[in-house]
Amino acid sequence: MGQMETMILQLYRDYNAAMAVDDVRVLDKLLATDFTLTHMTGYVQPRQEWLAEMSAGTMRYFTSVEERVTVTKTATGWQVVGDNQVAASIHGSGRHTWPLRTVLTIERQTGPWKIQRAVVTMY
Repeated sequence: MGQMETMILQLYRDYNAAMAVDDVRVLDKLLATDFTLTHMTGYVQPRQEWLAEMSAGTMRYFTSVEERVTVTKTATGWQVVGDNQVAASIHGSGRHTWPLRTVLTIERQTGPWKIQRAVVTMY
């Protein structure tokens, strides 16, 4: 794995680590301003709404255990596909663990690489 791939992989891991402890400040730095999160339900959630729900405790994440991950160069940046066991409580559902595949689109317009989009499905 080259230096860029290693850096992009670390960005993915930082994202998961911050999400697992509801660290909105770190996520705020990692996410592009127009970031969206497509949940396993298909709902496309804007960045500010997702961060606000984490801040309010409506969406609480507890752990994210990585099982496998791949990093691929694309025409405009990078794609990371990661399979993690994620424990969370969503909208008062109680704590559950889901096998989630997250596909991150990472690009750079100006400044550092940012996560543009996350699409989450079950595997």
